[in-house]
Amino acid sequence: MSTTPSSHNGRLYIETVGCQMNMLDSELVVAALRRQGYTLTGEIADADTILFNTCSVREHAEHKIYSALGRLRHNRARRPSQVIGVIGCMAQKDQQLIFQRAPHVDLVVGTGQLAQIPELVEQSRVDRQQRLAVSLDRRDATRQQVSDSFVSYDPLRDPEMRPSPFQAFVRIMIGCDKFCTYCVVPLTRGPEQSRPPQDILHEARRLADEGVREITLLGQTVNSYRSVSDGRTWRLSDLLLALHEIPGLQRLKFVTNFPRDMSDDLLQAVRDLPKVARYLHVPAQSGCDTVLKRMKRGYTVGEYREMMHRINATVPGCAVSSDFIVGFCGESEESFQKSIELVREFRFKNSFIFKYSPRPGTKADDLLPDDIPEDVKRRRNNELLAVQNEISEEDNARLIGSEFEILVEGLSKSARKQLTDEPAAALPLADSHDEHPQLVGRTRCDRIVVFDGNPRMVGNLVDVHVYDCTPTTLLGTIVTREVLHTSTDGLPILA
Repeated sequence: MSTTPSSHNGRLYIETVGCQMNMLDSELVVAALRRQGYTLTGEIADADTILFNTCSVREHAEHKIYSALGRLRHNRARRPSQVIGVIGCMAQKDQQLIFQRAPHVDLVVGTGQLAQIPELVEQSRVDRQQRLAVSLDRRDATRQQVSDSFVSYDPLRDPEMRPSPFQAFVRIMIGCDKFCTYCVVPLTRGPEQSRPPQDILHEARRLADEGVREITLLGQTVNSYRSVSDGRTWRLSDLLLALHEIPGLQRLKFVTNFPRDMSDDLLQAVRDLPKVARYLHVPAQSGCDTVLKRMKRGYTVGEYREMMHRINATVPGCAVSSDFIVGFCGESEESFQKSIELVREFRFKNSFIFKYSPRPGTKADDLLPDDIPEDVKRRRNNELLAVQNEISEEDNARLIGSEFEILVEGLSKSARKQLTDEPAAALPLADSHDEHPQLVGRTRCDRIVVFDGNPRMVGNLVDVHVYDCTPTTLLGTIVTREVLHTSTDGLPILA
């Protein structure tokens, strides 16, 4: 059988669950299938190819996918040529189990085999055979063999799948070697591997030429980036400096950081490079040393505190967000209260808070009892979230009366809701009948600002005056400059 897929004029539906890495993977898969003639549809009933790009970090995300697959069980009778695929982290983790639980699934494709999807889809449509394409298990082969089976897939882009036409994700590394006891990522994404800097810079220049103004660099532990090129070792700070010189780019971000790898050279780059956002996402996960040790996070609360002091000393005003897991194995009320104390001490811009759920294949699932009742997990989740929301609103309120330069991203959620149920990436700005709809953007410290403005502002930097806030959002108005007089060439000179 030919290894080159034939052109196909079918309709593709793709549903993405999980992190920014999954969003980027979906963009690349869609770009490859478009090249084969596919068109994208937002209606699953219209599609003859259905892909679920999956997440395994939490049990709820997996249940969502299995429920969606269950609803498609009888589609085959109505559409015998339809191809249904499960791709991404859940595919790498569950493999044959997916076929057992959902026999009507045609493809199970792991994170390291995404480039094969166009070929696998067409082969399956022709012979109706189920196909499994996954990477090697880390426990069954050498590190190099496993690394070789996880292929970073970054050749093609599709603007329609991005957060906005002016924003893009760029993967700088794949995999993780931290092996936190609760986490499946080292199994589903493979060993840590950094992409060559030349490849990253080439991709960023191409995106800038296409009109992208903001790039977010992605890695499971993005500040662990290391690559040797022509005898030179590149760190994340070196990469930021090179990206900073690319014409057209206006903002640079990077997620997610690992506390132990927060180096001084990186903090100095955040401080000194104007295009780099003064924002760091650095998950703490717990405020208790006993729990951190049980999680195998590799640092203590004292070491996290020392890192926060270095951030504040080197980059004054830098916004920091965090992640927390509540109800981890053996977490006492005293341990949980220490997480609350940590949030109060460091006043994070925001925190993503999750209830612990055991993940098959992890050390926590193998060795530690899931001994915190669900109602206790729920209470702790709500309590910690309430503390964080209170802090976020207090800190946002202090910003009322300030002016910020923001990058305008597009229509706000409420403005989109008034117009369409389509996702943001699929919404043309020209569809807005309001000359000054509500727009949304972010400050250099990654705070969300909504304001009324002209859609032509999207993709540009504008100044906004903040007049009110919610726990999550700043409310602003465009700052207009008074025209004092005109120059000799007729251009306005502003106050």
